[in-house]
Amino acid sequence: MYFVEGKSFTEIMEMTKRNYRTVKKYIEIDDFNEKTYKTKRPSKADALRPIIRKWLIEDKTRHHKQRHTAKRVYDRLKEEYPEILDVTDRTVRSIVKEEKEKVFGSKNEAYLRLEHPGGEAQVDFGMVEVFENGIKKRFHELILSFPKSNAGFAVLTKSETREALLEGLIKIFAFIGSVPTTIWFDQMSSAALRTRDEKGIVQVAGFVQRFATHYGFAIKFCNPESGHEKGNVERKVGTIRRNLFVPEPEITNLEAYNNDLLEKCQTLNKENHYIHKIPKEQIFEEEKVMMVPMNTAPFDTAKYESRKVNKYGLVDYETCKYSASPSYVGQSVTLKVMANTIDIFSKDLSDKISSHPRLFGDKEESIHHVDFIDIIKLRPNALKYSGIYTLLPDSWQGYLQTIEKTEYKEAFDVLRTILLQDDMTYADMVLRESMQHETLSPEAIKITYKRLKEDSWMYNEDILLPVDLPPFELDTDQYDLLIDNEYISFEMDGGCR
Repeated sequence: MYFVEGKSFTEIMEMTKRNYRTVKKYIEIDDFNEKTYKTKRPSKADALRPIIRKWLIEDKTRHHKQRHTAKRVYDRLKEEYPEILDVTDRTVRSIVKEEKEKVFGSKNEAYLRLEHPGGEAQVDFGMVEVFENGIKKRFHELILSFPKSNAGFAVLTKSETREALLEGLIKIFAFIGSVPTTIWFDQMSSAALRTRDEKGIVQVAGFVQRFATHYGFAIKFCNPESGHEKGNVERKVGTIRRNLFVPEPEITNLEAYNNDLLEKCQTLNKENHYIHKIPKEQIFEEEKVMMVPMNTAPFDTAKYESRKVNKYGLVDYETCKYSASPSYVGQSVTLKVMANTIDIFSKDLSDKISSHPRLFGDKEESIHHVDFIDIIKLRPNALKYSGIYTLLPDSWQGYLQTIEKTEYKEAFDVLRTILLQDDMTYADMVLRESMQHETLSPEAIKITYKRLKEDSWMYNEDILLPVDLPPFELDTDQYDLLIDNEYISFEMDGGCR
């Protein structure tokens, strides 16, 4: 009508009974194809998608067992982005599913439901990555799960040794206040628990059997390649890892971290059981009636081994070396091996020589060089050929090259004083502080160290004194009474007061 017949807007409006805007719209439109899609309206979840997608992409660089689940994503959004989390957990789960399929693809798994008696537990190790003092390391999560209630508890260990396993179990027993009647071990975690008798029959090692008898539980081993026999703990390893170790936590004190970790496990147990729809901790409390009380008498889980101190004052354990003391060279000593610590005692255990963090790397060394300083003082010419020289900070290496040999003894006495309370990093700071002054003698370094160790709160300019201090008057009469009368007369006779 407009383009072919040449009619005006007004004529078309009268003929079609349509208003001006409608006529104008259809005259100006170029594409009359029918749309096969709907325009997506803005959603409250749109702001969450980039965040979730970023986390999932970061997961590609993580171990596949330590990645975000939908629940962990929702919990983390509540912690870090509460101001934009305006949707339900169901919506977050849908977003995570969609984004995961884009990043990882889809995977379907099926599980077989099993029935378990109450009071029994399963134990297993899992690997997790954490940051210890800023350095990314691999630790092990020791999991004790209870299939009946589906409750689970975890502690972190630095290894899967017998000592780590037993110490971890004791910590969990003490936390829950009870001990399961039976604990199932798999092949890997029980490797250190087994031994063979003279007939070659595999049985529980005597030491481990005493441990189990002490706490009142029976040990059972799963059959090889029978994951279904401990499926609950295997799932719990993954559940705890995804919920409590994503992203990788920062650890500065393992003991304190494990205490906090057990509390977090307790919080996870407040969630509903996947079948019974009531809190798992409620079922677990009922299950504890079937268990035995925790034995409060301590059990020594350490391993004791004899070693001979070599000519360098070191002892070997596994592939690592630990310093004893130069005074024990050539003598036999006893090592008390624990999960994270190795203590060195005299042969009869009467004297403790030194203590070291347990090392798990290949050919690592733990040396307390303060024990060797006395020898260096007597043999200063051997300094550059000793292990302590390479351990010294650059500042101390340079300083020792500038002083006379006669000052070596005093310099090492100062260094020994510092190392008895602090470490090489602090010794470096003390020396660099001393370098700011004209005198750099060993005595001056010692004075600097003592000054730095003093309480500095009294020099803080930001100290605020209370504004309501009571008024006081200065009266020197009481001090005058302490002065001898003859001294006062003499001063007065001389014209002084």
